Amino acid sequence: MADSVVSFLLEHLSQLLQRKANLLCGVEDKIISLRNELEIINVYLKTSPQGKNNNNKQIEQKVLSQIRDISYVAEDVIDTFIANVSIYKDRNVLGRMIHSVDHAKLRHDVAEKIDKIKTTLNEIHENKIKYNQESTDQSASATEDEERTRSLHKLRRNVEEEDVVGFVHESEEVINRLIEGGSPRLNVVSIIGMGGLGKTTLARKVYNSEKVKKHFNSRTWIYVSNECRVRELLMGIHQNLMSNHACECRRSSNKRKCKKHNEAVNNSDDISNLSDDELKKKVWECLKWEKYLLVLDDLWKIQDWDEVKDAFPDENRGSRILITSRLKEVASHTSRDPPYCLQFLNEEQSWELFSKKVFRGEEYHCDVGSLGKQIVKSCGGLPLSIVVLAGLLANKEKSHREWSKVLGHVNWYLTRDETQVKDVVLKLSFDNLHSKLKPCFLYLGIFPEDSEIYVRQLLHLWVAEGFIQETGSRDPNDVAEDYLYELIDRSLIQVARVKDSGGVKTCRIHDLLRDLCILESKEDNLFQVCTDNNILIPTKPRRLSVHSSMSHYVSSSPNDHSCVRSLFCSDPNCFVYSNDWKWLCKGFKLVRVLDLWGKYCCEIPSNLGNFVHLRYLRIGSQCIRSVPDSICNLQNLQTLDFRSTTRTTTISFPYGITKLKHLRQLYTFQPIMLRGRRSDSEVMWNLQTISSIVLNKDTTYLIEKGSFPKLRKLRLHIYSNFNRDVPKMLLSLQHLRHLNKLEIYFDTSDWCSRRKISYEFEEVLQRLKQYKPEKVLQSLKHLRYLRILKITNALDLVTSVPMFPLNITKLTLSCITCLNDDVMKAIGSLTQLQILILTGKKFWPSDSFSDLNCVEDGFPELQEFRMEVLPIQNLKLVNGSMPRLQILVIHNCYKLDSLPSELWSLTTLRKVCVRKPSNAMAAMVQKLEVNNGCEVIVE
Repeated sequence: MADSVVSFLLEHLSQLLQRKANLLCGVEDKIISLRNELEIINVYLKTSPQGKNNNNKQIEQKVLSQIRDISYVAEDVIDTFIANVSIYKDRNVLGRMIHSVDHAKLRHDVAEKIDKIKTTLNEIHENKIKYNQESTDQSASATEDEERTRSLHKLRRNVEEEDVVGFVHESEEVINRLIEGGSPRLNVVSIIGMGGLGKTTLARKVYNSEKVKKHFNSRTWIYVSNECRVRELLMGIHQNLMSNHACECRRSSNKRKCKKHNEAVNNSDDISNLSDDELKKKVWECLKWEKYLLVLDDLWKIQDWDEVKDAFPDENRGSRILITSRLKEVASHTSRDPPYCLQFLNEEQSWELFSKKVFRGEEYHCDVGSLGKQIVKSCGGLPLSIVVLAGLLANKEKSHREWSKVLGHVNWYLTRDETQVKDVVLKLSFDNLHSKLKPCFLYLGIFPEDSEIYVRQLLHLWVAEGFIQETGSRDPNDVAEDYLYELIDRSLIQVARVKDSGGVKTCRIHDLLRDLCILESKEDNLFQVCTDNNILIPTKPRRLSVHSSMSHYVSSSPNDHSCVRSLFCSDPNCFVYSNDWKWLCKGFKLVRVLDLWGKYCCEIPSNLGNFVHLRYLRIGSQCIRSVPDSICNLQNLQTLDFRSTTRTTTISFPYGITKLKHLRQLYTFQPIMLRGRRSDSEVMWNLQTISSIVLNKDTTYLIEKGSFPKLRKLRLHIYSNFNRDVPKMLLSLQHLRHLNKLEIYFDTSDWCSRRKISYEFEEVLQRLKQYKPEKVLQSLKHLRYLRILKITNALDLVTSVPMFPLNITKLTLSCITCLNDDVMKAIGSLTQLQILILTGKKFWPSDSFSDLNCVEDGFPELQEFRMEVLPIQNLKLVNGSMPRLQILVIHNCYKLDSLPSELWSLTTLRKVCVRKPSNAMAAMVQKLEVNNGCEVIVE
């Protein structure tokens, strides 16, 4: 982790020298000198080998710890200087004159501190050389490491040899992949999953099954490990093969086979002097006449596979290799067939495994059983956790009093050093991670237990924290997404929900992994999680995640916050009072990430701009109506998120926000209304998202002037009292060459109320026509880069000569009041459309709806079709229409009583979901007999 800290500091110093040279006047040479020193240290950290004995390892760890700590000190010194200089620069001429002496002293002090930091770095380097030399003169023993390795293998065997529960379906699936319908060619089958999930247990169950024993005449099991040496692996395979052949020879009456074995033994008396290629040939000769099953348990590296695979002959005998791994990348490399992804145990399987270990068939009191099930549930279906916890409780008194002490503290028991769960579940996976991924993974510990983490938010945080470096010309968010998928493939992150586009929407982390992340982060001072249980313990955190109410933390915590770079408050009912803001502004001057996600924040303080290092600002509130002018001082800001649960009013931003050149995402639920005099606008080269902004002359001016050249996502809010030429303004969108997603929201909130809806419906339609619907769509037609389009409160907008951008892949038309054949024909002609969502509005009159006709040969690429609250009476699907449809969802279409028979002839259809159907529809669906494998769901 020290290399990550130094790398970030180097990146930070380089950016300061490039962007903030005016703030470094007087100390610029000192900072350049410090950067040069750190660059040498960074090279050392990335290239130095790990100590070969315990003494060297301890020295190495101490050196890394000292380098990390002094890097933090350097970061604090420089950031504090920048914050103070920024305040000085913002003063008027008289204020600068008054504080000029203080400013000169400030420069002098920071220069002295940098010199001391450089001296300390030199001392660390000299001590390392000195004590490394002393340690190499000693005869260091590896006994401790060997003992720990043996202990870990014993723990693996304990889990493996337990009464295996579950895995019935799983073992059948893997056995079928090994045996049924396979090619006679050599094939690889792989099992993947996180550490402790039972991959080895499942593989052993498969390996020992009678079906497998009868099918293969030679079986060999070899444990690989993450510290595999290819030569030792080959020798181990050869030794196992010789041993297995000897056992088979003693049991066999086949003299020819025994003769071959004896010849092989005579030729293998001493293999220690053979080269790697000669060893491969020996293994190959042992296997070439066999129909063999070889298990490579716990394979970590692609390179290891590439170096040994030539030793495995393919003689068209139906031989198989079974691999277990935590890494999807490894499994995908060894075979074109998809790996078998092992899942967590369900509650019933978890309890069965636990009770066999603890009760061993004995009866138990119902109170203990109820408590035990709660304890087991805390293990999250992870077999290793269940077995270890069962082993602890098996030796305790089986009483409510004793077991209640464990409930609520399960992960504390599991993560103690003597259980070694930390080593099996996390340490092996964590140590094998590339250094760039380690802080990204540990960072997941800041989120509350069992929470679903929004991927988009997580990626923005990783970028803001400086974890994503050396991206070259690539977008940092794209690189961050690569990191996320690598952690998913390594079985360290679980996918929770998937987006319509197929990407990951939310993710989660197993509770045990989260606790282990928190423990590991304490050692590296990466972050601290503060709860009601540890709120009174004084610390000096660098990142702080508060899992209690903000007011309670402010009044109770004795922490020193002068070095805090990130503050999170996860209380959903967080209320940030004005006194809390004063506390924040006074104590968190160096903060880069400020996440106050709650329901209530009355106003944002006028001195928000004093957080000059801020990169990520997220405040949830229903009350914010205006953002202060000082926000324009946040020149490092990348993500600004003021989303709340309401969209009823606008939120006022100063026009000067265009000066924030590093801003990438601008999220609000309320549409943004710019205020102040229009000045020469800056170009926001990094801005990619504006989640909601009012369409007016200011917005149009900025778009036409090229202020948002890289904008990808945009939501335009059009008010009913806006009397300008909307289609002409929308034509300005052609300047946005990177625009990928567009939502147009016609605000009808002030047109009518629900009680007068029928009376005023015609007036609503008439007022919509002032936008010239045919010209609105015509102005969008030329957006050839657009892929996703959503029009909210479309009403009958699309009935007038409908035209859409030709390249869109997803189209949503919301609150529509009419759908005629011309509309469906126009939509059906979109050759790249994959997702179509049509929604009506429950309280609009529905006389204009009757049939929904999907035209012949229309919708050629459509994969998902959703209809919601449409008062249609018939859905007609002409032959040749929607040939690639996979998912159909019909929600609350209360007049629709049947589905077209042509639907069931679609060979790609795999899911039909009908929610809130009419009585006739529900009865019809229940009588359906679908033979094409399609899943039909009624909710």
